[in-house]
Amino acid sequence: MPSIVVALLLEVQVLISVRLGVSILLLILCSFGAVAQQPFDIDQLTPKEAFEKGELLRAQFKDKEAREYLLYAAEEGNVNAQYLYAISLLTYHPSSRYQPMAVQNLLGAAKSGYRPAMFALYSHQELLSRGEQAKWKQRYLESLLELAKNEASDADFYLYQFYNQEHGGDEEKAEKYFEQALKAEQPLAMYEQALNLQKGEGFYFFQSNRFEEMNEWLIKAANKGYIPAYRQLIQNYELDDDYKTAYQWRVQLLQQGDLLSLASMGNILLGHSAEGYDEFTDERLGLEYLSLYLTFAGQDRMGSAYDKAKESYDRAFEKLTEAERKQHETLTLSQLDSVKFVYADRYFFNKI
Repeated sequence: MPSIVVALLLEVQVLISVRLGVSILLLILCSFGAVAQQPFDIDQLTPKEAFEKGELLRAQFKDKEAREYLLYAAEEGNVNAQYLYAISLLTYHPSSRYQPMAVQNLLGAAKSGYRPAMFALYSHQELLSRGEQAKWKQRYLESLLELAKNEASDADFYLYQFYNQEHGGDEEKAEKYFEQALKAEQPLAMYEQALNLQKGEGFYFFQSNRFEEMNEWLIKAANKGYIPAYRQLIQNYELDDDYKTAYQWRVQLLQQGDLLSLASMGNILLGHSAEGYDEFTDERLGLEYLSLYLTFAGQDRMGSAYDKAKESYDRAFEKLTEAERKQHETLTLSQLDSVKFVYADRYFFNKI
């Protein structure tokens, strides 16, 4: 095992065992079990394993390290890695220096039939000529229509998005595919319907009825595992000053393995949040959540969230007595024992 990995594991062990006890260390080792058992020499990983590790690292804000695995997998022909590596370059290295490499990887994935890569090629206008954009736009549509023949519920929402374009869209077709996706309870469609209601679509004599139906669609999407729906529900209930319900959804989001929830819940439990959450204060548990966030999260993205969590953690830890520092606690939510904490953005969900 490379010395840098040994040093990292020792650092995590010292941090957890000294500050929060051996039980939390065991929790983290359990959560990282699948990763820790893999060989750390990248050349020994299969392209699929390298992609999965790169995807996980990126979802934990460790983008620089993630790109090494994604590049390796991409060079071995893994289309998922080619796409995600290109997106990483375009998102965080938008200069012309990295653009040719991003285009090369998108083309490789698109030529293998990977629809998100086709979409990226025609939707990022700076990447290709207009003629090439039009070609990939047509191929993307043809691919979706082919998918719809056998898996309509997976294709309908993306066909709705395609025909719902601001310029040159087809409103009739867009509405047809959206209704089909909504009827099939496609999570993205239910989430979209909730946002449409939030924007004021439809007539409601009482706005409370609009709010209620909007949240009903979000709850359905959340029950299908769609993480953005959890986040929107939390925001909606907070705006309505219903912090008790908002907290319940925060707990559920945490149980889904949402990385940022470790930081937000930690701050709430430490009393560093809106007054509506005061009744949920639990400083020791809040300290544990922040410790886990600082262990899992990198700083290549969301750096301000990391800095705020570190500041809150250090401030709370300093208040502990020497005896308390030697004590340990386990997380009360046993559902977290085998969770890998990630931040699921739109690229993480884009699997069509």
